[in-house]
Amino acid sequence: MLATLMGCSKTGAPYAVSGNHSHVFAYPDFITANKDYFITRIGDVPQVNADSFRLEITGLVETPKIFSLHDLMSLPLVELPLTVECIGNSANGSLVSTAVWKGFRLYDLLVELGLDSSATGVKYRCADGYYASHTMDQIKNNGVIGALFMNGDTIPPEQGFPLRILNPGYYGVKQPAWVVAIEVSAQPLSDYWADNGWDVSPPIPISSKIFFPSADTSIPPGDTLYVGGAAFGGTRVAKVEVTDDGGTTWKTADIVDSMDADNVWVFWLAKFVFVQSGSFQINARATDIHGNSQPQTDTTYFDGTNDWPAINVNVLK
Repeated sequence: MLATLMGCSKTGAPYAVSGNHSHVFAYPDFITANKDYFITRIGDVPQVNADSFRLEITGLVETPKIFSLHDLMSLPLVELPLTVECIGNSANGSLVSTAVWKGFRLYDLLVELGLDSSATGVKYRCADGYYASHTMDQIKNNGVIGALFMNGDTIPPEQGFPLRILNPGYYGVKQPAWVVAIEVSAQPLSDYWADNGWDVSPPIPISSKIFFPSADTSIPPGDTLYVGGAAFGGTRVAKVEVTDDGGTTWKTADIVDSMDADNVWVFWLAKFVFVQSGSFQINARATDIHGNSQPQTDTTYFDGTNDWPAINVNVLK
């Protein structure tokens, strides 16, 4: 008798798999809880006071201005669901999360301040000493926002309170937190991690990871093995495939949870039945809507990595 599947909702309910061999596989919450969202930073969390916080916008705008937090909260706000990965995340690593952010459209605010036609980008200065930049094309065409809320709550201190800039489709290095100043410029732009040897300019390439089973799982011959994970990148995911023979043959996984939004991960599920004993490696690869697929090995690590994720399976008599 083949196993039967029950669905997984965006609240994070697990898939229940029943049959000859019953299991419960816990996908993470589709929208990552604030407490579970990955954290990377260059130093201690800055202690920013909401009452005294000020955002200074200077440079190539007709009316440079200093904003209080109340001023920013009074701007028109939009929601942005977004999956972000750390540029230093390893293949199948845990430094990737999804949240629904809410904030003001930065381009609209710059236009209101009298954006100069010669401006080519902005540089952000942060309370912890971090700095990053966006081109004006990114700000305008990607829908960059100045986020004030994360999953319906004020942004937690460890995630950038009170202001974090979000650039859809790009690695976490391009999502600066604790932003206190924005300089509009026509000069060459600079980024903290670019100045430390990383190529931070590309968007997140199409990628995937495996949530379950755990590494080096053992099963008997004839058992059904369920493999689940996520796929994500700087655009929408078209499909996810899995292989147990190093990519000689592939089969398409089922997309079991998704959101009708760009730059948001999908959850996928596949199953294998091994009739012979031995050790096997299972890999996954995702393909985006433009036909780009993950490479087996990404050899340019310092612009992020998107190798095929892998788990080993032991089939024991």
